[in-house]
Formats: sequence, structure tokens, C-alpha cells
Amino acid sequence: MKVFHVLTDRNIGGAGRWLLNYLEHHNRECFDVWVVLPSDSALYPAVTALDVAVIPMKDMEDKSFDKKAKEALYHLFKEEKPDIVHTHASLTARMAAKKAKVKKIINTKHCMESAPGSLVKKIARRMVNKRYSHNIIAVSKAVKHSMIAGGTNPQQIVTIYNGINGIEPISTEERNEILLSYGGDPLRKAVGIVARLEEVKDHKTFLNAAQEVLKHREDIDFYIIGDGSLRGSLEDRATALGIFDHVIFTGFVKDVEKLESALDLNIITSKQEALCLSVIESMSAGIPAIGTDSGGVNEVIRHGENGYLVPVGDWKGLAERMIEVLADEDKYLRLALNAKAWAREHFSAQKMTSKIERLYLEERK
Repeated sequence: MKVFHVLTDRNIGGAGRWLLNYLEHHNRECFDVWVVLPSDSALYPAVTALDVAVIPMKDMEDKSFDKKAKEALYHLFKEEKPDIVHTHASLTARMAAKKAKVKKIINTKHCMESAPGSLVKKIARRMVNKRYSHNIIAVSKAVKHSMIAGGTNPQQIVTIYNGINGIEPISTEERNEILLSYGGDPLRKAVGIVARLEEVKDHKTFLNAAQEVLKHREDIDFYIIGDGSLRGSLEDRATALGIFDHVIFTGFVKDVEKLESALDLNIITSKQEALCLSVIESMSAGIPAIGTDSGGVNEVIRHGENGYLVPVGDWKGLAERMIEVLADEDKYLRLALNAKAWAREHFSAQKMTSKIERLYLEERK
């Protein structure tokens, strides 16, 4: 069965990491998988390294609807005749696949649906999804609920959790080397947040909580892992709070799993989050997490079992939980063991891949 995956991303974000995990584990005997990307996408070498064919699209924009790319995609699908076109946000690719009479079109929704809006918008969304997708994969129950609220027919939606390759715990020597490479102090506890530096991730709550924690103990460094448009303002914020010496801005990290495994706590403070791969990855190495109860985060963090949940924007509550977990070794160990077991049982890349491929085979009938 010939399957074309279409991503418009130029950087390696959540959808890109989803794809790489799928490609690593997909059944090559049953599925001839191709990937369509912008020609300058950072995913290009990562996909080819997995011995998967890439079709570069010179004029493809990093957005869902791209009028310029529609004809090129239509001619590609018309010529190559894939059995399935599996898109990741690209409405243009779905429209082109429909025009080319591709048998089945599947879309993965990697983020929460936007606000439901008016009845007219809901009806329009339902009609677009019905016309241009046979199935829509939601990466969490929260994403599915947001899509239904936005007008999508629930019968179209299949929930398949993102899967990851488990991260193995590292030695003390490895941890020290990793933290030192980013300018951290290995003798301090390492508390990190892995998220693009944008408003929806609410790093201000993370910094406010860090300031509160440092009033109680100073043996902690706070790692802001990732890059984005708010980096400058967040650096200014850390300086204004008087905690800049304890905050490390790493910028974009290529092999982020290594740094995730060196943390003592992984934090997510998003106002809205579909699932959160970084938390799942660090959990698989036995790192507890504390996160805001937003979107699909509560499907990953089981409050009191493998970490803790706090309300969105509650920096005081977040600080209290950080202090609590880092001060109680027995509690920390229990959370760590539960985190590792939970992540590996429910969010493996192999399990995700087999569910996707079962969906492909069902679609063939």
C-alpha cells in the first residue's frame, strides 16, 4: 500500500517528531511510505536517514492552506497514485488529494481545535472535514473533544496517542556532562521546561514559580529549553525577577531527549496543550512532571501518581509542588517509578504505529 505523508513544517516540532517515530517503526513490507516536505525543511535529512523517500516541494509554505502548492500536489498525487494521503494540518494537500481522486485521506490533528465560534463556523468546519478527510486522528482525548465542540463529526475522529521511543536513565557522569555543556551547575537540581517560546506556553508562570522556589532553596537551576519569538522578553523577565543567574536559556536543542533525561523535574505551563511529548519522553526515563491542567496534559500526568497538576497560571501552586517533590526523596522515587512505567505502557511508538497501520488496513476494505 502506497502512503504519502504531507507535512508543511520547516522545523522539527511535535508533528515532525510524531512522523519520525512512526517512520522508525512502520511495517516496510506492507507499506510503501513516502514523505512530502518543503524543500528546505529541517525534517528532510532526518527522514532520509531512516531510508524513507522524500519528495521536496519548492514552493510549499509552512501553513495549512497554501494556494500555490495545490496544483503541484494535485499533479504529484495524480501521477504517483497513492492509496492513502496522510496529512498533518495541510488542508491544501487534502484538497489536492480529493481532486486527484485518492482513495483515502487521513489527517492527524496535533493541536487543540481553535475556539468553536458561531454555528456557521461549526457547520463550515464540519463540511470541510467531511469533504476532505475520511478519518481524522486526534492525538489525545482532549483534542477529540475540542474538535467535536468545534463542529467536527465525532464519527470521523479516531484517538491515537502520540508514541515515543523510551529514554533510558543516564549515569551521574553523563548528567553532569550534559548540564555543564549548557552552562548549568551539576551540583544543583535541574528543573526544565521544553516548549517553544511563545505565549501559549506561558513561560512567565514558570519564571514566577522559579522566583518563589528560589526564596526557599538556592540549589536549583531552571532550564528553558527551546526557542521562539519571546526569548528576549523572557530573558528580560528573568533579570527583572532577580533570578537570571539561575535560569538557563538553551535555545533550540537538536537531541532534546539527552537534556530531558538530565532533568530532575520536567514542567509544562501551557495555557492549552494537546498532549506534550516532552513530558512523556522525560517520564519514560523516570523523571516526574508537574503541569498545568490544560488540554491533554491530564491524560499524561496522573495527579499524585506520576506527578502533579496545577491550574493554568497558578505559579504559587506550581512553586509549592516543586518544593514538595524535591524535598521528599521517598515521594520523588515513587513518582519517578510510576512515571517511567506509565509512559512506557501507554505512549510507546510501537503501539502508536500499530494502531495507525491498523487504521490504514481498515481503510483499505
